[in-house]
Amino acid sequence: MNKTHLFYLLVTVSIFSCGTQNISKTNFEKPARVVSDGNTARINAIDNLIKKLVSDKKTVGFSFGIQIGEATPIIKEYGLANLEKGLPVKSTDQFRIASVTKPITATAILKLVELGELSLNDRINKFFPDYPNGQNISIYQLLSHTSGIPNWWDGGMPGSTPKSFPMCDSPHMYLQQMKNGSLFAPSEFFKYSNSGYILLGEIIEIVSGIKYDEFLKKDIFEPAGMPSTEMEYIEKGSGNWVTGYALKPSEEMPFVAPQVYHLPFSAGGLRSNATDMLNFFKALKSGKIISKELFNDMTSYAKTKNGNPTYEGNYVAPGSEPSKPQEHFNKRGYGLGFHLMELYEIPVYYHSGGVAGFNSYLIHIPKSNTTIVLLANTENGIIPALKEILKIATEFENQE
Repeated sequence: MNKTHLFYLLVTVSIFSCGTQNISKTNFEKPARVVSDGNTARINAIDNLIKKLVSDKKTVGFSFGIQIGEATPIIKEYGLANLEKGLPVKSTDQFRIASVTKPITATAILKLVELGELSLNDRINKFFPDYPNGQNISIYQLLSHTSGIPNWWDGGMPGSTPKSFPMCDSPHMYLQQMKNGSLFAPSEFFKYSNSGYILLGEIIEIVSGIKYDEFLKKDIFEPAGMPSTEMEYIEKGSGNWVTGYALKPSEEMPFVAPQVYHLPFSAGGLRSNATDMLNFFKALKSGKIISKELFNDMTSYAKTKNGNPTYEGNYVAPGSEPSKPQEHFNKRGYGLGFHLMELYEIPVYYHSGGVAGFNSYLIHIPKSNTTIVLLANTENGIIPALKEILKIATEFENQE
């Protein structure tokens, strides 16, 4: 065994076998309201599940945030931000939030709608004159994943696509050259599309006249109180950026660097932490960023052309079988920037994210006015405990 391998092994043993309970901590301030005993027990149950994820080596590190009604938010950290350096996760550390970026992108679009600078009915040929079928694809359809535009890795991108895509100038220029640029007619079905959210990020820049991340900072991050949220640029790394890992369970040292590391712009390119994400949802829900009417549009099922909600219009590729529904996960569809479903018969809004080295989850349960943020710095690091965590999430009591 070489010295480097021995060092990693010693760090892993010290962190995962006996230090977990000391690494996990809570940042308490003077409570606006005290969390009830029943809800405290539920928080502790989630805390134990996350500790087990770390001790079982399913993730290197983790951050957990929860706010119930007007009670003081609770933030907890677990494990390591950097395995090689032995750095514990801190409350200020920034995780890649992956597709949890999409509700933020959607909020920015709706802010432009509220300002009268954009309409949900605008067709994308207004911004990209040469986009195929652009005269029939609307902003609403991009937001709700009903445009028919496939993910770029499935669409057959042109050979001229730069390695930096989609973090390049005018990404629409390459998307509009995809060999298979449409899966179905706009609004015919619902099919999740990262490409659509790349186009939305570019539209934000065209309409606002400033860069996507500059608009977010001015119109979302600052009013919501999100000082630790920013676009990731590899060349501009921060000391608070948590390192991401992939998992190789068969190896003696299971955590390795992720194989693919791309920066998916407005579809998933932000870094944040649990505090900022709780602040985002609270500000969004309260009408501080956009009107409550627009928030209601975000969290209501979008419709396909026949008027059916998105959960009734899932696209199934020719020759494929529809995916089997998961028990207790019903009416899974999309609004404008949020996934929607009935979880154990309880309506929830949420978004999940997975990107090289990271796994993320933001969920809100209106019944109890509870918001939960889960951030892991290992690919699929939340998944082994997710179903149990979600079950507990539906059991929180309203403290209004």
